[in-house]
Amino acid sequence: MFAPRIAAPLRNVGRVQASAMAKTAFVKTRVMAPVGTRILSTSQSNQKEVTVAPLIEQRKNRPLSPHMTIYQPQITWYMSGFHRFTGGAVAAGFYAGAIGYALGPMVGLGFDAATVTSAIATVPVAAKVAAKFIVAYPFTFHCFNGIRHLVWDTTRFLTVKGVYQTGYAVLGLSTVSAVALALI
Repeated sequence: MFAPRIAAPLRNVGRVQASAMAKTAFVKTRVMAPVGTRILSTSQSNQKEVTVAPLIEQRKNRPLSPHMTIYQPQITWYMSGFHRFTGGAVAAGFYAGAIGYALGPMVGLGFDAATVTSAIATVPVAAKVAAKFIVAYPFTFHCFNGIRHLVWDTTRFLTVKGVYQTGYAVLGLSTVSAVALALI
């Protein structure tokens, strides 16, 4: 029933006239832009560049990180940065060692267990202990600080006092364990 009522006025008109009326109605309801004319312009005006230039010059003279110069440094800053650094350093060292150990013999480098063991045997004891500490400290710090973060996930030690206590505990445990690993 609905369709015949809408189509009824066009039934009485011939096919050609109905088609012309439909096209005219469609053209009159559309928003038409002249052919070859762009609605949006992508070019910038020269006036905008003139007004923005002083702002760019002001930004060049601003300090990069004003928070570093106006706030007192805290242990949480240093530990957060060092945690990220040690994570990257331990991962990079692990991947470099693994790739070197796997690909070294293929390219003619003497990076196998026998060569590495004989090379380390020639190094003085003090240098070995120092090298082991340099390798062990980032690893132990990252492990203990990771445990600290897991403890925080349980909503413990989240007060300012608790954060500082756990921070100093991580530093102490990292140092003691790295020394112990270096002396092995």
